[in-house]
Amino acid sequence: MDAGLRRHGEVAKAMETRLFRLSQTERNRSAHADPGFSEARLARLAGLSQFGVNHVVLEPDAKTALRHWHEAEDEFAYVLSGTPTLIDENGSHAMAPGDYVGFPAGEANGHHIVNRSDAPATLLVVGSRRPGAETIHYPDADFGPIHK
Repeated sequence: MDAGLRRHGEVAKAMETRLFRLSQTERNRSAHADPGFSEARLARLAGLSQFGVNHVVLEPDAKTALRHWHEAEDEFAYVLSGTPTLIDENGSHAMAPGDYVGFPAGEANGHHIVNRSDAPATLLVVGSRRPGAETIHYPDADFGPIHK
């Protein structure tokens, strides 16, 4: 038996290789109200439970979500392609490939990313998962906060 599989005298289960190809990954649209939004939930497919990693495509005029902020979960977005616009408490901010933004948990900076261009924009969005401890606020909506 491989010595690397032993931990404190116990035998650990050998992990399978979780290698995937984005082009063969299912894209979700139904969980989001904006028809120009689609995402592939990469971390969940790979069996990760501590954080999410989503490959997001925004068609022209689509947005990532309603403007929101998280009490208990960090959020991060990296622009892979296109020229989307970040809208937060400080206004509108043009973004381009290579730009990234972070939203620390508990910071009341309502935000979302909108594609105001005439071409698709692609993002990699990463966020921590704190089920049972999370509350999401929607400063522009007439509902919420939502507890997860």
